[in-house]
Amino acid sequence: MYKFSLADIESVVSSGKAVMAAEDGIVVAAVQEAVMAGRTATFYLTRAQFTAVNSWYWTPRVIRDTGLEPVSYEEKARIQSDLGIEETRLAYSNRIECQCGRMYGAYEFMQQGISEHGREAVQSIFNLKDVAVIRVNPRQEAICPDCEQILRAPHYYCYWSYGCCRQPM
Repeated sequence: MYKFSLADIESVVSSGKAVMAAEDGIVVAAVQEAVMAGRTATFYLTRAQFTAVNSWYWTPRVIRDTGLEPVSYEEKARIQSDLGIEETRLAYSNRIECQCGRMYGAYEFMQQGISEHGREAVQSIFNLKDVAVIRVNPRQEAICPDCEQILRAPHYYCYWSYGCCRQPM
């Protein structure tokens, strides 16, 4: 039987957030509507909902247009050794070239996340087992770690338990 705590739900709602419980199709439709309308939201989804959203969003055309590609074994190893983030499952990211010549990809994204939120917060996302997170039209800017310029192109990412969807370009 599914267990949940009303106290946990009350804590989330009293902090100004909403909790939505519905069948998968309704939740997926809510994510799709937020993407298409350009709204910014974060959704905490079941694995099935996360998979359905990614299947809808990451079409071959969107993958091509965003430059999404698998994160290399070498970059994953560097994320683990340099940043201490244990993330070895599925990982995709685009790469953005800064005017200074530095490339911004999964490593730099993790580095920026640690700088802004702390290592524990970043690692906690990758420790999720039954929940996945979709950031819809996120407002965060990719920042070059070398020259600190805000990069004009958006960073796209899709990991085993964490991803983004943006309004079509």
